[in-house]
Amino acid sequence: MAELQEVQITEEKPLLPGQTPEAAKEAELAARILLDQGQTHSVETPYGSVTFTVYGTPKPKRPAILTYHDVGLNYKSCFQPLFQFEDMQEIIQNFVRVHVDAPGMEEGAPVFPLGYQYPSLDQLADMIPCVLQYLK
Repeated sequence: MAELQEVQITEEKPLLPGQTPEAAKEAELAARILLDQGQTHSVETPYGSVTFTVYGTPKPKRPAILTYHDVGLNYKSCFQPLFQFEDMQEIIQNFVRVHVDAPGMEEGAPVFPLGYQYPSLDQLADMIPCVLQYLK
């Protein structure tokens, strides 16, 4: 596999509306301090709590890889084989990875209480900005 080459990015667009370059730099610094390899976080959203795990160290001007698993799986069962594949190691070392688990799909998740209304697909998607906001 050929070596990865640095790519010059000519236009930067923040992931979150209204984020200034100074805020982005502060967020990047905070992320480097806060996020250890494989650290799991949980954040409350309007549709319930969502759990996500962060791997890697944020690098300047590099996007993150964000994954959201398929139905009935979690990030480990869905993506672990892909990210453990030998040829992927050179790629993933250059990116921070954020693996989002849908409510109740994380390892060791408690059983939902009687009458619990599981979020719709649109509501599950609406949880992602809450994760991004938490990560700044």
